Amino acid sequence: IVSLGFSPSQQLPGAEVELQLQAAPGSLCALRAVDESVLLLRPERELSNRSDVGLKILSNAKIKKPVDCSHPSPNYGTPMAKGDGDNPQAFELSSSHGAEDSQVRQYFPETWLWDLFPIGNSGKEAVHVTVPDTITEWKAMSFCTSQSRGFGLSPTIGLTAFKPFFVDLTLPYSVVRGESFRLTATVFNYLKDCIRVQTDLAKSHEYQLESWADSQTSSCLCANEAKTYHWNITAVKLGHVNFTISTKILDSNEPCGGQKGFVPRKGQSDKLIKPVLVKPEGVLVEKTHSSQLCPKGKVVSESVSLEVPADVVPDSTKAYVAVLGDIMGTALQNLDGLVQMPSGCGEQNMVLFAPIIYVLQYLEKAGLLTEEIKSRAVGFLEIGYQKELMYKHSNGSYSAFGEQDGDGNTWLTAFVTKCFGQAQKFIFIDPKNIQDALKWMAGHQLPSGCYANVGKLLHTAMKGGVDDEVSLTAYVTAALLEMGRAVDDPMVSRGLRCLRNSVTSTTNLYTQALLAYVFSLAGEMDVRSILLQQLDQQAIISGESIHWSQKPTQSLNASPWSEPAALDVELTAYALLAQLAKPNLTQKEIAKATSILAWLAKQRNAYGGFSSTQDTVVALQALAKYATTAYMPSEDVSLAVKSTENFQCTFNIHSANRLVFQQETLPSVPGMYTLEASGQGCVYVQTVLKYNILPPKNMKTFSLSVEMGKARCEQWTSPRSLTLTIHTSYVGSRSSSNMAIVEVKMLSGFSPMEGTSQLLLQQPLVKKVEFGTDTLNIYLDELSKNTQTYTFTISQSVLVTNLKPAAITVYDYYLPDEQATIQYSDPCE
Repeated sequence: IVSLGFSPSQQLPGAEVELQLQAAPGSLCALRAVDESVLLLRPERELSNRSDVGLKILSNAKIKKPVDCSHPSPNYGTPMAKGDGDNPQAFELSSSHGAEDSQVRQYFPETWLWDLFPIGNSGKEAVHVTVPDTITEWKAMSFCTSQSRGFGLSPTIGLTAFKPFFVDLTLPYSVVRGESFRLTATVFNYLKDCIRVQTDLAKSHEYQLESWADSQTSSCLCANEAKTYHWNITAVKLGHVNFTISTKILDSNEPCGGQKGFVPRKGQSDKLIKPVLVKPEGVLVEKTHSSQLCPKGKVVSESVSLEVPADVVPDSTKAYVAVLGDIMGTALQNLDGLVQMPSGCGEQNMVLFAPIIYVLQYLEKAGLLTEEIKSRAVGFLEIGYQKELMYKHSNGSYSAFGEQDGDGNTWLTAFVTKCFGQAQKFIFIDPKNIQDALKWMAGHQLPSGCYANVGKLLHTAMKGGVDDEVSLTAYVTAALLEMGRAVDDPMVSRGLRCLRNSVTSTTNLYTQALLAYVFSLAGEMDVRSILLQQLDQQAIISGESIHWSQKPTQSLNASPWSEPAALDVELTAYALLAQLAKPNLTQKEIAKATSILAWLAKQRNAYGGFSSTQDTVVALQALAKYATTAYMPSEDVSLAVKSTENFQCTFNIHSANRLVFQQETLPSVPGMYTLEASGQGCVYVQTVLKYNILPPKNMKTFSLSVEMGKARCEQWTSPRSLTLTIHTSYVGSRSSSNMAIVEVKMLSGFSPMEGTSQLLLQQPLVKKVEFGTDTLNIYLDELSKNTQTYTFTISQSVLVTNLKPAAITVYDYYLPDEQATIQYSDPCE
């Protein structure tokens, strides 16, 4: 039996409560406490130990469901009925929370507790926890596992966080600078008496009020009443702007409810802080200039020119320089955000999994793996593993959207299995998941030893080429070798047999690079050298860097800012992996690998990743391999950053702080900066420039348009709703795109109507719909030359006026530079 309890069961926000947990001795218990409003959205997702859990009855007999006699707890959003059994005043006066009057409420999580608790030999555990600042009912439950008793589930219990007198704020999540919105404060009185209250909105230079004289109001509030105050706000400063509302009970002789207003001994005030994100107009452009500087006793310098276009949005420009003594440092900083893209399918989820393995392998070999880094990385691996299992088919294979795809996917199954095999060293992976996948892949190996492509091929480089079967077989065979299968393993040896026939015949660069890597892993050095010679003839050498490109014409006027073509990054990364996959590299080979790395390092984004998922995974694997075998970390390097405008700052990098992310804001944009490194070893420097522009009209690869339905503009009381109809198609050089994402930014104060996901999932090619705080992402299987139409409705939850346009973008997930953006506006503005 598992039981859970809070003592006391009702408490003030910000106060401490004792959580009491009881289970079989030696159990491990997982505990969760969330805001009741989260459960109300999806009650069917709630785990329960009731007997009817998961029971579906199909019968023509008359079956009655037991009647639920429990009474729901009062909802604090609406005034309670008089004569309610609760006595909030008695609770409030007996409270021992002394500092409550000076407390500021600003912590409002949806999930409060989410943790593991080991239970000792007594079978009991007591933990002190602090109640968050939300006035709500917190719902907690626990499930425990024990070797002797098996699995146990506690009933769901509640903790009421409550003040008899409090204020609540309604505001939008974000607005665009220059928009005006209505800030609504509601004051609730659950005391038994009438009170006179004064409500203040704090003054600030970050926003404008129609009249600052209105920022303070006072009124009379009787028992179980609520009163609402409105202010019209215009946002002027970019970034997170805090709104502070203070409400206090006045000791006034002015009559209230026919007598002098009541003043309680405690709980006479409530102060609340909530933020609104103020965004610049237009769309964000982010540019990264990466350099690896290796002073060998001399001074090495490089110039960086920060330039912005003429139509840049005012005040939206930011620039900074980041310095690390280790090439893997930026990736380590951003393990959960290497690419700033949605990750809601089985392949994209792996970008949160695979690179972490390579970072851990490198840190372990370099002797830099601390307990703190390991526990953080392992946490991400465990989440990635759990998520990936959602995309597993019953036959052991994996595909982009799991069972709804019909078939598993050969390429993705190989990718997932390889990563699971490599992750076994760091987290628990059920061996059955690996065995099932290997068995499924073996079932799709042809008599020739090649692998048949089953399911939709996600991978751009393997699509539509004559070498499809060869590149797929090379990928699967490399995956098997990487996870430690021997060369004489039947799946590997038959795969290599299939590939040997293509070594001299293939002309596709990507396939050549992949083959060079496979034969390097298999230890067939003679075949490897033939392939590396073929690659050398196609290499693009400029200055100190070497790379390969499927479309070499573009790279003649190379920009110093990263403009990575995802395929070129991946292709060059395979060439680097092949170069490094040989014991005892000569100085000449290390120099060549360093030149390839110099190009790859320049293609990175500001988060340590590249432009999409596969290029990020393979390139970070190559970077980690290089860092392990050939990288010269900083022994002692001094880096000076200077501008022509008298700005100067110096960074000191040595072996002890080589993984520390050092950053400094660059004040003058536009401006010219010089990076000067001196000392011994190498440093990795990134200059990052961010600004907003109005979206350019670019319809070379996708066509995109939007129609707004007729809006009822006279109806200014919210919620107002708008219908969007989006038309899009692929108009690029291929017959169709890869998986495409339609990203719809919301107008301020608007959000998709309930049921939007289900509605869109019934429309053609839609595989998944995700909604973030102010963005709707629609995942499409692909887009062809045929125009597709998607219709949905957004409704206004907070009144915002002077609305600025919002952007809609469609892009190819695996070639993100293929994209189109348009804006849409409120027809009533």
